[in-house]
Amino acid sequence: MQNTVRALKSQVHRQSLYTLAKGVSSFHRVQASGGFKAAADWCAAALNARGVEARVLEYPARAGGFAGSYRLFQQWDCRAAWCRLAWPEKLDLADYGVEPVSIIQKSAPCDWRTQPLELVEMTEGCDPSAYEGWELAGRVLFTHQHINKFAWAIQQRGALGLVSDYLNDTPYVRCPEELFDTLNYTSFWWKHTPEEKRAFGFVVTPRVSQRLHAACQKARAEHEAGRAESPYPRLNAWVDSTLADGASHVVEAVLPGKERQAVLAVAHLCHPCASANDNASGVAGAIEALAAIRSAVERGLLPPPEKTIRLILVPEFTGTYNYLNDGRDRAQYLAGINLDMIGARQQGTTGPITLTGLPWACPSFVGDLATLLMQEVKGPAASRDDLLLAHVLTKQAPFGLGSDHFILSDPAVGVPCPMLGQWPDAFYHTSSDALERLDLDVLRYSTLVAAGYLYTLASFTLQDAQLVWNHQRTRLMAEAERIRREGFDQGGDGRQTEQRLAALKTFYKGAAASVQRFAPGADPGPQLAWMDAALPGAFCPAPGGPVWRRRFADPIESLENLLLDQPQQLALARDYEAKHADEQDREMLEALCGYYIDGTRTENEVIAWVLVEQGGQNSGLLREYMQLLAACGLLERAQE
Repeated sequence: MQNTVRALKSQVHRQSLYTLAKGVSSFHRVQASGGFKAAADWCAAALNARGVEARVLEYPARAGGFAGSYRLFQQWDCRAAWCRLAWPEKLDLADYGVEPVSIIQKSAPCDWRTQPLELVEMTEGCDPSAYEGWELAGRVLFTHQHINKFAWAIQQRGALGLVSDYLNDTPYVRCPEELFDTLNYTSFWWKHTPEEKRAFGFVVTPRVSQRLHAACQKARAEHEAGRAESPYPRLNAWVDSTLADGASHVVEAVLPGKERQAVLAVAHLCHPCASANDNASGVAGAIEALAAIRSAVERGLLPPPEKTIRLILVPEFTGTYNYLNDGRDRAQYLAGINLDMIGARQQGTTGPITLTGLPWACPSFVGDLATLLMQEVKGPAASRDDLLLAHVLTKQAPFGLGSDHFILSDPAVGVPCPMLGQWPDAFYHTSSDALERLDLDVLRYSTLVAAGYLYTLASFTLQDAQLVWNHQRTRLMAEAERIRREGFDQGGDGRQTEQRLAALKTFYKGAAASVQRFAPGADPGPQLAWMDAALPGAFCPAPGGPVWRRRFADPIESLENLLLDQPQQLALARDYEAKHADEQDREMLEALCGYYIDGTRTENEVIAWVLVEQGGQNSGLLREYMQLLAACGLLERAQE
């Protein structure tokens, strides 16, 4: 394995990574837009220029369309947009041509260049009842919370648009006061229902927000003094955009192997210009990884891979759902890796390169291989570059949501997919996620891990299997220690801790046995025996309740969006979500619940598995969620 790493180190170049990241970050890459298509074409050309066969796949982007369980949306293109305060002072608020993040993406077209609109500051929060008697129709709202919380003002009260100063405040990581000249990446996500009203909107920085707030106070004072007819500031706005059925795109690249079975790399290409770490870094690393493998093979540094290596550069979620549901045989993909934010400078609150593992419902050794390679890339130093790699901060984390690995790692999809990412990141989803934030040594490290992972899986040997099993023992013991420590901290009689340890062992035994998918001659027997001796307990949840079978072939990204065309079921889903809106870890619990429903486990067994993996005692939520899915026709009873 170290020979593979050494060969790849000679082929992964800092300057090439910089050129790729710079090129990708220059495009405004909003999902289903001309800007995304231009970026996709550029990436395909970059891959082909490096000897990696690539093409751009096209999928429909239309209202009411689906890719599996995922509801699609229309193509949006913006040519120009601006917003300017006209009274009580003149102030440029936003200009798409200067900073594309300054418009709320997917804004509807408007032309108020000659006829000013009044601006109403929403000073009473986002609860509709706080604005009884306020006239909002035909006006623009100055809002201070997430724009989704003001959808009612557009849909029911007739507001035409928004000016938002919302900046996602992440505890201990960032706050508006520390990012005074930063714009938050903000987008409308239209439902495309017949009754839906469209709006436009703009984003301002915390600094500009202060001036705009002062202008609102000044306008009110002028009105109260009798010097102005209206208490509201006036602004002009123009958005030259289109929102219509169109196309979405995915870049697909392939390094052919001797076998059709493939290892899959995925990185999301979307997000506004520049979005350098999120996720020009992942795209650059993915392209360079495939180019480095091809070059190493061509130069005779590595033998040709046995299995095929594929790469997809996608609009996040949308592209992966499209790709998996275009008629291809999913069974050809044995494993994957997701590259999402892998190259920022590690200073302040920008965190380590993190390997996010697999859900226990999808056992595979590939997470162990990835963490082993994170160590191997930091292996014996033979140069200054090796020393720089050795000082990259790294971390291992349990399974989490938030990117395309959550789709692939669904057991129903069957592509175990760890994620290489970076968290925390003080500048993600903002205009400050700029190219100068990248650290090419951090990005090179991540790229080497990804390239080593892809090539090793594509050329897996019995020696690799033994190395992974040795490393797996260390990881299992470290995880067992963590679970025991959590049990001590939480108190209790220890029975829950023992149950978690037994379930953990079940996952690791499945992971150890999965090596045979890549190395059929490998014998996992001694490894399984060692695990039984190290953790002798067994996790055997009590059966009970119905056995459910899923009627959806990939995970549900949004239950509400899935049911928009079914009013009765939609009402049930909205009642459930309103009831459980404040439930801790609800999205994770629901996702894991879907993973464990396999047509063989009873309802009680599904609940037991979710809770033993995630922790907590919220069995009522999970039972209600399964009943909701059944009532909506998404689950059916299996023959018991």
